Parts: sequence; C-alpha cells; structure tokens
Amino acid sequence: MKRKMRSTSVEQMELAPDALSGRVAVVAGGDQPIGREVAVAFARLGASVVISGMSDAARETVRIIEADGGEGLFVKADLADDVAGARLARRTQEVFGPADILVNSASVRPVAAVIDLDVALWDRAISANLRATFLTCKTFLPQMLPRGRGTIVNVVSMGAEPFLSAHAASQRGVVGFTRSLAAEAGPQGVRVVAFAPGAAIPVDRAAVAVAFLVVALADEYHGQQVDAETVMGRAGLAATPCPGGEPPVPVVEPTLALDADHPEVVRRAAMLSERLQDAIAEIEAEFAQLPDFLRPLAQDGFESMAGQRIEDWSDTAADLTNRLRHRAGAGEAGGAAFRADYFRLKPLFDGLVRYYRETPSEAACFTTSADSVAQVRKVMREREAVVRSLLAALDTIVRGAQSPTGNAGF
Repeated sequence: MKRKMRSTSVEQMELAPDALSGRVAVVAGGDQPIGREVAVAFARLGASVVISGMSDAARETVRIIEADGGEGLFVKADLADDVAGARLARRTQEVFGPADILVNSASVRPVAAVIDLDVALWDRAISANLRATFLTCKTFLPQMLPRGRGTIVNVVSMGAEPFLSAHAASQRGVVGFTRSLAAEAGPQGVRVVAFAPGAAIPVDRAAVAVAFLVVALADEYHGQQVDAETVMGRAGLAATPCPGGEPPVPVVEPTLALDADHPEVVRRAAMLSERLQDAIAEIEAEFAQLPDFLRPLAQDGFESMAGQRIEDWSDTAADLTNRLRHRAGAGEAGGAAFRADYFRLKPLFDGLVRYYRETPSEAACFTTSADSVAQVRKVMREREAVVRSLLAALDTIVRGAQSPTGNAGF
C-alpha cells in the first residue's frame, strides 16, 4: 500500500488527502522549480507522477517523491521533439496507465534586446514554450478523450518585460492555444486551463494552487486564464502568507509614550533609515555585478515595483536620514510638512516592500539552486523587516505630530 506523503500547504487546503489517488499525472518541466513543486504536490494528494525534463534535477524530484512514499517516474525528453513526446506518452501508459492530468510547465527565457536576439534563440524559445505545449497536448489527448475525462494545465507568464520578447510572444501563443483547445476538447470531457503563477507567489504556493485548480476548479476555469492568487483565495489560503513557510516578517513597533518630542522614536527611525540607505547601496552594487544585457532589465523591474529609480531611492533614504538626524525645532508647520512628506513617501515604501517580497520568486525563475533562492529570500526578508519597522516608527511620529500635545516638526 502506498504510504501517504507528508504535506504542509497541501494539507491546509480543503481537499481530501487522497484527492488524486488512482490518478496519473504528467508534469512537463519537472526539472524546473515550479514543475518540481507541482509534481510533489500531486504526489502528496495520491497521484502517480511522471516527470519529464532534460536535467538530473528531474531525477531528484522523483527521489523526493519516492523517499516520502509516493510513486514517480522520470523520462528524459525534449518535448519540442515529437518523437520524444511519443516516447513519454508510451512510457506513461506502460508504467502507470493512461494520463489523467497533464501540466506543461517547462519554459525557456532568453534575455536579450530584440535587435541583439539571435534568431536561433528566438526559435528555441518558441519551440520549447509553444511547440512543446502543442505536442504534449496532441500526444496525451488520445489517452484522455476516449475515457471522457482529463485535465490539462498550461503554465504561463503574462509579463511583457523588456529583453524577454521571445518568451512573452510564446506565452501569449500558449494562452490562445489553450482557449482553442478548450473549445475542441471540452465537449468530450477534457478540461484545459491556462495558469499564471505571478511574480510574487513562491513556487511552492503556486504549485499548491495548481493542485487545487486541478482537483476543484478545472470545470469552472475551463478555457480561461487564472492566476495563483485567485486560486489560493478560493482554496482559503493566502497566496503569500510567508515565503517558504517562514514566519511573518518581524516589525518592531515603537511603544514609547508620545511626549512632545518622543526622541527615542525619532532616533530609532533615523537608525532604521540609515539601514535602509545601506540596503539600497547593496542593491546598487548587486545590479552593477549583473551582465550588461541583464542589468537594464533588473533596474527597470526595480523601478516598476519600487516606484522610482534606484538612484532616486538612494537620495530619498539619505534625505530622510538627514532630516531625522537633524530635525528642526517643534512647531505645527513643521509637523504638517512632515505629515505631508510621510503620506507622499508611504506608497513608495509600500512599493519597496513589494519588490523585496517578489524578488525571491523572480530569482527562482533563473536558477534551480534551492540554496541560492533561500539566500535571496533571507536577505530580502531582512531588508523588508527594516522597511516595515521604519514605517512603524514614522507612523508613530506622525501620530504624535497629530496629537494635541505632540510636537514632531522636522
């Protein structure tokens, strides 16, 4: 008897622990982060899982599943090759039986400006992302249609960042293909959905969303595109309650009495602002170490989330530190000016928090090293904690400035 695999987020969903017992799931791209997590989530719900990929990381996914009592099979295959796809389908049928679930999660993301993008790289992205999706669906539909059941999930990324033109084009092609296939196969009982993980969702949470989508929502979202946050909400779970299952980011709330100057709160805010300056400087240094072709992409991504360029953030943090360290005398006018600046800056700080939260998931798209992603997550959580604690201190100062006796002008 197959032993039930232990689970974390999977167990928090309102699903039976054997919701996929007796089902056969095929995960294309099981050597990539999201594919690996999807395969493990399916196994934890009782499915027998076939994993395809081109690297030994897919073998490791099978070892994880089998070590915890699940059933897994690795088939090395370049699914842009129709012969390899046919071999994958044949092995699936031979070992576990016909496929009930197919997840296409493999993705190639060449990074280059259009003017510099080699035609071979463009063709490789279109082939690996769009052609492979078509071929796997074409290959496995004969195992689903005669039985009048099956679920296909095509994982897509809907961003249109600069220097990712081939990836963006192929992903939109997959969405169109998904809708067309859904109209064809739906009347025969096969459900087809496009799933967008989203940049801010950790891969393990996105995988849980895929599992819930397959088990509970495939009928509802058949022929549509749905994102992880929506599915997690339907599952009763927050999409990003705490990256990697870690505790919430600690925030140090000032608890001092709000007297006329509350100097301890101001000093604490100044200290945190200096730490923010250091964090911004570290990010600038990290950008400087990136390859020339990748640096503009990282800088643009920072600006789009954090609300202003990294250079402007450096000036903002330095100015805030200076004002906190050399605050002017009390007075209602000073307090009003500081409140106005605070409410102007707060959306920027919120954007910076968003950047810190989303960066680990972005890093996971470019590496299969769990250690590297874990280190990025640790650093970003520390930086996020600084911003949240600084906001808490500034909020205390502003509330003091608004009080009848408060005197927090800067």
